[in-house]
Amino acid sequence: MLKEFYSPYRDAAFRLEFLCCQNAVRRIFGMKYFSIFSDANYIYLNKIYMHDVFRGMKNSFVFLSVFSLLLASFISTAQQRVLEGFIYDSHSHEALPFATVGIRGTTIGTATNVEGYFVLAVPAQLRDSILMCSYMGYKNYEKSISLLNDRPEIAMELDVFTLDEVEIRPWEPWDYIHNAMQHIDQNYPNNAYMTNEYYSEYITENDVFLKFTEAVIETYNPPYLLDSGSQSKVLKARRGADLGKLQFMRDKLDKKFEKEKRKAKKKGEDWQNEETIDAQIVAASFGGPEMILSADPLRDTASYLNSSHKKEYVYSIEGYSRFYGEQVIIIGFESKGKFEHQRQKGSVYISLESDAIMAIEYSSEVVIPVAIRPLLFVVGFGISNPEIHAMVHYKPIGTRWFLNDISIQGSMQLTKKKMFSKNDRSVFGMQMGLVNTKFELQKVHEIPKEERLNPEKPLEEQVAADPAFWRNYRVVRPGKLKLN
Repeated sequence: MLKEFYSPYRDAAFRLEFLCCQNAVRRIFGMKYFSIFSDANYIYLNKIYMHDVFRGMKNSFVFLSVFSLLLASFISTAQQRVLEGFIYDSHSHEALPFATVGIRGTTIGTATNVEGYFVLAVPAQLRDSILMCSYMGYKNYEKSISLLNDRPEIAMELDVFTLDEVEIRPWEPWDYIHNAMQHIDQNYPNNAYMTNEYYSEYITENDVFLKFTEAVIETYNPPYLLDSGSQSKVLKARRGADLGKLQFMRDKLDKKFEKEKRKAKKKGEDWQNEETIDAQIVAASFGGPEMILSADPLRDTASYLNSSHKKEYVYSIEGYSRFYGEQVIIIGFESKGKFEHQRQKGSVYISLESDAIMAIEYSSEVVIPVAIRPLLFVVGFGISNPEIHAMVHYKPIGTRWFLNDISIQGSMQLTKKKMFSKNDRSVFGMQMGLVNTKFELQKVHEIPKEERLNPEKPLEEQVAADPAFWRNYRVVRPGKLKLN
């Protein structure tokens, strides 16, 4: 009889502890009557039924099962601790989205979601370390993990300071950006490094999920000034379950497929068209992790950071703040009308101490070209200008700043105008998000070509399904989402 107990251990220290417990149990119950074996995710308890040994000792099995369950539970709990926290403003009590959360002195970290929640797994050897939370304009929060409960609610305080504390330079707003770009080689990695990331993407229609994919990625990151792309490998991936079906123009789509079925039946053929619009949406890709990594404005210099395009923007000093304890100047930018079919505006946060760009946030309104609008009118379509919002944060490790997280959100409203019935109207949303959860600066290697992520193929089809892994992998996900 095989009993299976879930245990989220990963490191060698746990394996040693586990073997010690295993030997202790064997000494108590007798090695030939009891065995335990394990793999990367499970503890297996194997009970050997030997009637001539255990006859009349049924209670022993009950005790053994209870003992083993407690043992597995103890081992699992002892190895890592999972914090499921919420970060908010101490005054307004509003959530702080995309706050940086990490363990001080390590490369382990995460970020809060749009609702201020985070999940962080703390290895056993770091249970007494310091949890550090950072947010632009707020004082750093630091507290021993041993003093926190498993669901900490963290109130962060505004870091108020006067202009008398700021060293005012006689510069124009653009000069701060130009100076920061000149210091890329001093402030960002000049050696290759590895990262593990949590990546997710989804599409919604009227708040109903049509697509959701999440993955754990390993990435080789070249130095910032090296003109070469990152290399990624899918470690784990899965898609959402019970996803909704597209409702926009659904009647027309259903009639189309019914017509195809009738034609196939008339010809005596089997109609097996799996390429329905719903299947196409699920299989659709925005380019995946490599695309969002390439959206790092410092690696592939964004137009508002590029001196060749500075005449296309208006720059201003929006104010001053603090981040990671450093004084920060906030430079605002806004495009002069349309630039590359977009109206852009945003903010660049620059350290006045190191001249590093610490964060960037921007929004873009994609303007539908004038030449296309008459065509949309003729076919009865109405479309709002798609809007895109993005946030990028960097975090310090030693004296260098590393990309910590990127979030890109978009929305668009589609309308199909009808003469004698109600118009079809849907609001579509999309989001791509990537958070670096671990940095490796020493053991660095390129990803073999045959193992690299294929951007043309759905992520979940590039690795074997692993439900056991996802049962253990803790991360904040959209609340209305169902997963396998």
